[in-house]
Amino acid sequence: ILQQSFSTRWEEDAEARCESLVTEALLVAPDSPECLQTLASVRISQLRHDDARAALSRSLELWKDLPPESPLVPDFPTRISLSRLLMEAQMEIQALEVLERMALEDDHSVEMWYLGGWCLYLLGKGEKLPPNKSDLSESELRQATLRSSRSWLKQSLKLYGLVEYEDVKLKEHAEELVQDLQTQLGDVSDSDDGEDVGGEWEDASDGSDNDDDNVQDEDHKMTDS
Repeated sequence: ILQQSFSTRWEEDAEARCESLVTEALLVAPDSPECLQTLASVRISQLRHDDARAALSRSLELWKDLPPESPLVPDFPTRISLSRLLMEAQMEIQALEVLERMALEDDHSVEMWYLGGWCLYLLGKGEKLPPNKSDLSESELRQATLRSSRSWLKQSLKLYGLVEYEDVKLKEHAEELVQDLQTQLGDVSDSDDGEDVGGEWEDASDGSDNDDDNVQDEDHKMTDS
């Protein structure tokens, strides 16, 4: 009982210190995306999801319309963390917008591809769907979203092997998602049926014709922001 009481008190003290540090940081830099992300992370841990979403929205508004070369745009790792937080806060569409933009800047990130695939998976399986830019039926849009999810996840796994990435849990989760998508979608190509979720852009692969996963340029159709 004494140990449990000490542990609880320590956790409460740690949370209070964290809250104080975040408050101080925001007083010094109220327009810092990183500080706002930290605030959102604290609010998520406190199950204050509305406050977390508000902080994340403020963080995004500071830079989302700026050009990639702007020094005010957070660095790549910070935006990876932002994407995770947005997904935790059930802001998958905003997370996908961030990831799509990152993919256009640097398409060699295993984690970016993984998060994008997972995000599309959640959208395709959930009640929210990406914006419908191609006048698809709900069923068609859902299928297109899941095909895009599979494509992103396959690219993540491909790069995982190429760069000898070491996050085994990421690999296992990506493989689990791909297997589930394969069961649902069958052998239909990620670019079949002539419709996809959104904008097209180039594959990050080396262009090899004998790629085992058949990950081609047209496979990576993404949701328009």
